[in-house]
Amino acid sequence: MALTATGMGSGLDISNIVTVLVNAEKTPKEAIFNKTEDTIKAKVSAIGTLKSELSKFQDALKKLQSGDALNQRKVTTGDSKFINVTADKTAKPGSYGIKVEQLAVNHKVAGTNVADRTLGVGEGTLDFAINGSSFSVSVAATDSLDEIAKKVNEASGNDAVTATVITSDAGSRLVFSSNKTGEDNQISVTANDTSGTGLNDMFGASNLSTLQAAKNAIVYIDDQKVTSQSNEVKGAITGVTINLTDADVTKTSTLKIEQDNDAVKENVKAFVDAFNSLNTAIDKMSSYDKDKKTASALQGDSMIRSIESQLRNMISERVSTDTGDIALYDIGIKTDKYGKLSIDDTKLDKMISEDMSSIESLFATKDTGLANRLDKLANSYVKSDGLIASRQNAYTNQQKRLDEQREAFSLKMEQLTARLTKQFNKMDLVVGSLNQQSSGLADRLNSLPGVIAK
Repeated sequence: MALTATGMGSGLDISNIVTVLVNAEKTPKEAIFNKTEDTIKAKVSAIGTLKSELSKFQDALKKLQSGDALNQRKVTTGDSKFINVTADKTAKPGSYGIKVEQLAVNHKVAGTNVADRTLGVGEGTLDFAINGSSFSVSVAATDSLDEIAKKVNEASGNDAVTATVITSDAGSRLVFSSNKTGEDNQISVTANDTSGTGLNDMFGASNLSTLQAAKNAIVYIDDQKVTSQSNEVKGAITGVTINLTDADVTKTSTLKIEQDNDAVKENVKAFVDAFNSLNTAIDKMSSYDKDKKTASALQGDSMIRSIESQLRNMISERVSTDTGDIALYDIGIKTDKYGKLSIDDTKLDKMISEDMSSIESLFATKDTGLANRLDKLANSYVKSDGLIASRQNAYTNQQKRLDEQREAFSLKMEQLTARLTKQFNKMDLVVGSLNQQSSGLADRLNSLPGVIAK
């Protein structure tokens, strides 16, 4: 055996011997550490997948949780540039001719022009009144047009008027604009001078110019006149909001409102697909492979069993409504023995076209509706302080404890290595000393008289 620096006396490979002895103790323990860490990582990954699938499921449920989201209307206005229209579930199917005579506009008034916008214009107060509300602004003798505008815009109680300074070829002037359209929102300005006549000269009744007169919107719905303070016309047709974008009373836009059966079916199908995806994920992370004799990360986990049981119970229950009980089966959604959902298209299409209110009751009834109850269940797991977060914290703590155990064991192995190395080195010195003594004794014996060297 070749000698090493630490085995000169004995001829032993002490470093290798120590390594073998330490590894004999270290390897099995490290295998346990690695297996434990792999298990933790697999559970963390599985619980993350569960949270992701539950969140996707919630996204599908949102489109079924309220009547407005589920019971949608399809609105068409052709290529009209005059109107944009939205309709909620209360809107009845129908067709309407819309003509826009006039758009609503806001009121704008302006003071007289001055050559230098930085100079003061007068001292006193400006009193504003608009649609039943009022406010006042104190003006100092040195206040410029920009400083007056700032005071108006920042005045307490002012949410109706915006002041700006406009500079043109004629000079600079202060312009007051109402923030809302319509004839009810006309601006009244009263100038009160405490020194001189500067404010009245600029903002007095005879000096204040109207840049834009306030106007109401005028629209005809099937030749019936409707006047509106704004360009958003609500309530003229039940459940319909008409936004006016341009005016030409000689042009008619055709508004058509229909129940959007395709959107309803798409939302129901998205719910079925999301439920099946969630169900598949749960099965996968909790399964056991008999052939390979391996268990999935969350096989036998109490949380997985609980959520699976609650989901299956909920989708099989009947929901009580004002018109009676209803279940998924009644609208054409069936459950197989594995808990997967499937759609009977013929039955679902018939329910959507003939009894949309029952579908809405099944999914969207407040508190008891299936979509609302399922969302509440999912949220109890995925919310920031929910059951999944609690489980993730537990896995984090397990990993932390494992890291601490690894560190402690690593230190223990370093100490074992040092101790064995020290002990073998002492043994090496003793053996080396004995070898030297043995060699010296042999030399002396060989040098005795009468000894014949062979």
